[in-house]
Order: sequence, then C-alpha cells, then structure tokens
Amino acid sequence: MVELIAESMEQTGYFNTTVETYEWNTYVGRVLDPEYQNNGFIPCIGLSGTFNPGSFSNALHHSTNIGACCNLNGISDPEIDELMDSARYGVDVAEDADLRAERYDEVWNYLAEERYSSITHFNLATSVSNTDLHGFEMWPFQDGMYSYNMFAPQDEQIMWVDRDNAAGDSELSDLSEGGTLSLAFGANIESFDPPHSSDTTSTLAQNFLFESLTDNDAQGNVYPWLAESYELLNTSSIERIAYADYMSTVGTTEEGAIDTDEQVVMQHPEDSPAEDDEVRVLLPDDATAAAEDGTFGMQYRYNLQEGVEFHNGDELTADDVVATYEYVENSVLAPQTFDSLLTAVKVDEYTVDLYAQVPDAEAERELPGLLILNASQIEAVEKGNIDPREGNLPVGTGPYEFAEFEDAQYYEVTKFDNYWTEQKGVSEAFSWFDGSDEFPDGPVIDGFEVEIVPDNSTRSGALQNGEIDSTYGLNTSTLDDFKSSEEFLVYGVETGGYEYIQYPVNVAPFDDARLRQAINHLIPRERIVENVFSGYGRPAWTPIPQLAQGSGTADADALEEELKPMNEYNVERAEELLEQVAADN
Repeated sequence: MVELIAESMEQTGYFNTTVETYEWNTYVGRVLDPEYQNNGFIPCIGLSGTFNPGSFSNALHHSTNIGACCNLNGISDPEIDELMDSARYGVDVAEDADLRAERYDEVWNYLAEERYSSITHFNLATSVSNTDLHGFEMWPFQDGMYSYNMFAPQDEQIMWVDRDNAAGDSELSDLSEGGTLSLAFGANIESFDPPHSSDTTSTLAQNFLFESLTDNDAQGNVYPWLAESYELLNTSSIERIAYADYMSTVGTTEEGAIDTDEQVVMQHPEDSPAEDDEVRVLLPDDATAAAEDGTFGMQYRYNLQEGVEFHNGDELTADDVVATYEYVENSVLAPQTFDSLLTAVKVDEYTVDLYAQVPDAEAERELPGLLILNASQIEAVEKGNIDPREGNLPVGTGPYEFAEFEDAQYYEVTKFDNYWTEQKGVSEAFSWFDGSDEFPDGPVIDGFEVEIVPDNSTRSGALQNGEIDSTYGLNTSTLDDFKSSEEFLVYGVETGGYEYIQYPVNVAPFDDARLRQAINHLIPRERIVENVFSGYGRPAWTPIPQLAQGSGTADADALEEELKPMNEYNVERAEELLEQVAADN
C-alpha cells in the first residue's frame, strides 16, 4: 500500500520518496516516541476505533494524544480540539444525539480541509477456520474476536468444537461441549498487562483472562457484566475550568512538558506548558476531593456482581475496581482514560462510583471500559509487570485462566473451574438475558492453544495442513482459495479498523495544508482496496465507518457526497496544489 502511494507521489515529479519498513513492534516503538514528530517522516499505521465516533477523530488529532495512540506527528490545533470537544462533551450533546451528529459533521469537514491525516480505507476483518469450529461469527473489532465468540449472551453467541460434524448451518441445539481449539496469532504477545499495552494481539490474549464492568453487543449497545447493574445518578452542567480551586501548581520543562510524575487528570484550560513556567493541573487526589465535594460532570454508579472469583481465589470487590483505575495512571491507556474519567470512588464493598470530568456523550461506554485487575496482584507488582516474563502470571475473572506461555512461540489457557456465570447460571447472572433455555451458562470449549506465527503464508499453510483450527489476518489473495474449499469457512465484516498516513505538520513543507491536500489526492484508495487487499475493504471517502455513523454524522450519504471529491485520486488537482506550494517557496 505504501509503495503505491510513494510511486504515485514520485510520478508527479515533485517528490523523491524512500520507503522504510520495520518489524511491527519496533515500528510501534518508533512512531510512539515523542521525538518522532520532529523527523519529517510520514508514518503509516493501522488503528482500531470503537462504536464511538470520537475514536476516529480524537485519537489522531486531539492535542492531548500527542505522543500517545495515535497523534504521531504532534498535531495541535486549538480549533479542532474545540470542535471535537463540542461534539463529545456537554449536556447538550450528551442528551441530544442529533446535535452530536451535526457537530461531528463539522469535525469531518474541518479535517478534510486541514488534512492532517489521510485514512486510506476501512478494513474488512476476516478469519478462516476449518469446519471443526462451529457457531463462529465475526466481531467488528479484531481484539475482541475470540472473546466475543467464546461467550456472548447479549447476542446469544457461542462457539464450540465438533470434530465429527462439519460446521456450516450449525444451530444451538447442535452444541457439543469440551475439546481444545488451536489458534494462530499473527504477532507476539507484547504484554499481559492491560493498561500498559494497546496492541491488538496483546488485547486478544488478555481477553481470555480479564473482563470489564460492562460489555457490548454487535451493535454497540451496552450491557452490565461484572457490574450487575449501573445507573447515571447525576449530571452537572460544568466545564473543566470549574476545577480551578482544586488544582495543584507544578512546573514545566524546557521542552514545554508538565513536570510531574503524577497522572495529570486535566490541565487548566488557560495555562500552557509551552509558554508558562508553572501550570495548574488536577492530580488524582485533587480529582477525588472535587468529586466528594460535588464538583463533577457525571456520576455513574456500578453495583458489582457478588461472588465473582478471581483466578487466585479472591472475590471481586470495589477495591479491585478502584485499584484498577489507579493502576491505569501514567500507563499507555491513560490519555484515552483521563480524557473523560475524573475519579473512581468506592461506595461500599460491592458498589463503585465512576465520575466524568464534564458531561460526556461517550461516558456510558468509555468510563467502564477497563479490564478489571486483581488488587492483590496490583499491590505486589511494579506497573507494567503483570507478565509471565516478569514472573507474574496474569490474574483475572475471565472464563479462562493462564496456563503457559513461551515468548514469541505459544500461549495456552484452560477453562476456569469456578467461572462465576457458570456458578450463578446465565439467567441469574444477567437480568437482561432473555435468550433460549438452551444457551449455556458459560463457554463450552475446554482450552485454547495459540501458536504465534507472524508470517501470513506460514499461518495459511498451518491451517491447510490441519495444524491449527482458526486464524485471522491472512493475505487477502489467499482468501478466495479458502472460500472455494469445502473444508474451510471464511468470515468477514467491516470493522472499526482503519489504516492511515499522518503528515509531519510541524516540519516544513508539510506545515502547508495545500501540500497535504495534494498528497491526499495522490492516494489511489480504490486501487489499494482492489489490488492490495483483493476487495476486502472499503475506500475511506469519509473518516467514519458504518458502525459509528449512527452518532457520528447527521447524514452518511450526504457526508460522503460532500467529502468524496476531496479524497478521490486526482493527479491534475494534486499538481495544481503542488504548483501553488512551489510558487510560494
């Protein structure tokens, strides 16, 4: 894909391009380095969004995400920050979905003009399984693909292994219990420590072991999970400046960063670390004091399931939830957690309140999104070290427990004997469940054996040779062969995943929007989808996929009609813009 873009740029006569490639984990380390934004490179990377439209704008463009995932080139524009905030934060958009959609349309139009990033296409997530795997359905986010299929009563989704009967039109009445499923992951598991990792493969591995307070169905609706129930108790129409009296004063560095080792929950909106020697910030203790005094945007109360057991035998309580939220401070997930979260407060043994800084249209899904960890383990390890390579086996409440891991080779989990939904029964565990009496009380597969095989062709061969039962992310050129075979099933769905390039906006000449617009017109989106991905994708004429359009645009068809001409391959228009840039330089 990158080579096609580079070739297109070269053909104009205005560019000399060089493509550099790296092993995946090395590359992620490079592009997330805060110094990366100064080198003038154009990174290309894939990102998985969510059901929330903000994940297709804020992650790439909000100034609070500089150096995090995934504002890679230091984009800092107060106007787009304000537009994105106005589409997400405030009582008006939290209560009016139509207004929220209209404001996001303003975001998409602004980004189309400024062209800080170019989303090339939305992925079609695919997986291939042999016919021993029954009941599988694609989930629109790769990192939840197997955990969703293991056990999702919200959609009556369950998969099982039956090596005597071929999958195809399997029904719940055909379900058989037991067996071990063999999978292949396309990259090494870099971390078993959820707040300290953000790559898809690590999350895939963690989702066997850990669970959240809530879960989603395939349409994005939110259901209580580790929380038996939850409710919005209070909403206050406040802005972040309301926290000024609770803020602490800290210094700044010569590089224009805030000089503190504590998590900055928020910065005073009138202060600038780049310009001021001192700035006012809200630190975790300050945030808790504000919430206790009644200064907060939203207050959600989560009533925990009782009798939920961690793999080490501890019972889940409010202490585990609060400890998890404290553990996320200064982690990889901190920027996308503290863009909304104010604080987590224990009410009693089985009740926790999560507070949002200001009214947030995404709070219901975002606040409870963390995988819940065990407080005893958190106390015993250094941050980021919940990992067998550090001698710390991960401990969660999930349906499977850690069994074995050999770095860069394989990973195994086995069914947890005391999994809480099986102890309670699915109907008792989930008051919202109104499915079939045949639906099981928990996953039915005994264990998973995961081979780590980075090479797509090798994974494809392993599947064809019967060495594994299922994998994902194969070269699209091979999918038609699997489709034509009666021995395999190919699954696909448009996802929240997208690939993009991002321009080094702080390095000349990329600080000129016309240059960025020109390169955007040189991206052959349709050729990329058809020739590189064999049709398994959709050109990104707008920055928002189908799954987030409900709250992300007032009219998806009208938005595409408006923005598509700005994203189409158009060498003539690109050269006009390049001539203008050249004339002014």
